[in-house]
Order: sequence, then structure tokens, then C-alpha cells
Amino acid sequence: MLQGVDEVVFFVKDIEEVKRWIQNLLQCPVVFESPEYCAVLVGNTKIGLHLRDEKNSGTGSGQVAYWHVHDMEHVIKKFQDAGCRLYRGPIRGMDGPMVCQMQDPFGNIWGFVDYSVLNPSCD
Repeated sequence: MLQGVDEVVFFVKDIEEVKRWIQNLLQCPVVFESPEYCAVLVGNTKIGLHLRDEKNSGTGSGQVAYWHVHDMEHVIKKFQDAGCRLYRGPIRGMDGPMVCQMQDPFGNIWGFVDYSVLNPSCD
């Protein structure tokens, strides 16, 4: 039935400002733009930027999409350098991987999951 995440939508006050911030941080292309909505492509997943409205105020609460990462510390630092703050974690999740949530300067929550800690390479 479900085949994977197609898109994660953030409800934002200023699409242009958030678009520039995401592009600067992730170096990803814009795949669609209109006055009320913009989409950028990160891997095979779109991040949609939708203007806040009466149904979604953009407070960051609710569902959180978790992005696969291979170096949690590096990702945390990169996002902190871009103005994000730790929101939850990093902690070891109940099923073993490291998980973390960060809040961006616009109030959106980004989730990260690192499964590499389950099978660390031998040095």
C-alpha cells in the first residue's frame, strides 16, 4: 500500500526566506514554484514549503519526518551552524538507532535517524 515518503511539507511565513535557507544548507534544486508553494528535492523526497494558513499555523508540532543520516554528530553541527537548535536528543531509540530532532529558525522540526550505530565498522 504505502511505498515511501514522497514529500514533507513545512508551513512557513515566508517561502522565499525558507527556500534560500534550505538551498544554502542542503544544496538542493527547486522543482516547483508558485506564490503559495515551493518544492525542493532532497534525494528522492520533496520538501514542500506552503504558506501558513488557518489550518496549519507552522508551529512545528505534529508529525516529524526522520531523514536517514550516516554521521549524526556531523549533521547536528551542520544544522546548528545554519541556526537550528536541538529539540530532542540525540538519544538511542527504543529499537537501537540514534535519533535526534532539531528545530530550524522558522519553527520546523527535522528528525534524523542513524542506523550505522547498530553495526559499527571495525577500525
